[in-house]
Amino acid sequence: MPGGGKLKFWKEKLDGYKKYHQIVKTIKMVTLAKYRQTVVRIRVRDETLRYTRKVLDAEEIDEEDVIENSASLLYVPIMTNRGSCGALNTNMMKYLTEVQSPKMQILSMGKKPLDSLPKILPDNFSRTIINDMKQAMSIQFATYVVDHMKTFEWDRAQIIYNRYHQASVQRLAAFNVPRFESWRARVEEESVGDGKQNLPEGLLNNLTLQTALGELEEESLKEFYDFHLALTVLNASCENELSEYAARIIAVENQLGNITGLMHEADYTYNKTRKELITAELLEIIGTMTAMSAGQKKSLKKGQFW
Repeated sequence: MPGGGKLKFWKEKLDGYKKYHQIVKTIKMVTLAKYRQTVVRIRVRDETLRYTRKVLDAEEIDEEDVIENSASLLYVPIMTNRGSCGALNTNMMKYLTEVQSPKMQILSMGKKPLDSLPKILPDNFSRTIINDMKQAMSIQFATYVVDHMKTFEWDRAQIIYNRYHQASVQRLAAFNVPRFESWRARVEEESVGDGKQNLPEGLLNNLTLQTALGELEEESLKEFYDFHLALTVLNASCENELSEYAARIIAVENQLGNITGLMHEADYTYNKTRKELITAELLEIIGTMTAMSAGQKKSLKKGQFW
């Protein structure tokens, strides 16, 4: 059939779009299931963070002042494991580039940092910790991250993650964690007498971290600090996981819309091309039959033809 190659091209294109549409739809359903599970696990987020923030949060200081007054800084960006997550990784990279300095050390989390950080910030990037997210985030994983953080020398660590606000809104956020010696000095200062700072419910005033002589137990205090540091990492990881799933749902939904439009366009072009070819074939057949019929009416003989 003349023009059959064009018809075959659009047929293959349409089949390819249909297969891709099915793959993207499956990705959406799997991501949606993970998103719902993560929403359930994250409901207790505010309950655990409320006290952790009282323990670790200090007065907010401009990042430029922190860089100027610190000898070394550790940044822990929590990025995604896969693509199709909107601007989550792009915003993270943009922030790290803005605060880059010779004092910066980067311990990242996720697979995607390996694609960009060694190229963009080779002098600052150290390594990344990968979690395949096949199991729910746990305190064991957070403790493992804290152990990695202890291998660096830093005056302040900043855990950067994408905070979940709603399905279509995720914003960059950070926990600023002082080193243990600085935090211990602040705790001792705030716990003296009636408390030099008017903090709601006090801070460590009701904790059993003192000996019979009223002195703070160093080991207990260190374990208390490590525990809340691990809780901070855990909450940031869970928040970022939820944000990743939410961003992927939106991105995949947009992909489905685009591929559906392309599929309809290819289907229309395929049917149009097919109808044009069928019409051309029919016209050729009808023309031939008409010519043959006209020849028979005039009683045209073979001998007379020549």
